[in-house]
Amino acid sequence: MMSETDKEMIYGNLHIHSASRMVDVAGHKIVLTRMEFDVLCFLASNPNIVFTRDQIYEAISRDNYAGGSYLIRDIIYRLRVKLDITNIPTLHGYGYRFSTED
Repeated sequence: MMSETDKEMIYGNLHIHSASRMVDVAGHKIVLTRMEFDVLCFLASNPNIVFTRDQIYEAISRDNYAGGSYLIRDIIYRLRVKLDITNIPTLHGYGYRFSTED
């Protein structure tokens, strides 16, 4: 489970506020679900490290049911669309990482 600290992560126009669970892109507030925020925060807190869907799911999930890691693929897609970012590339055959490069 993630710890809630009062830190802000800034990657270009993307600002992630951990304690208030708010995200903005270029000054525009973006509404995320709990799991979307948790996935984004987990990946952004571990930049440039590759994680499998299972590793991401285990790190952020409060539930434990078979197949839950498949939700991660959909959450990553929704984050890319909602935030209009390319910071979360897919590493085919392995998983995802949060890239700090533009």
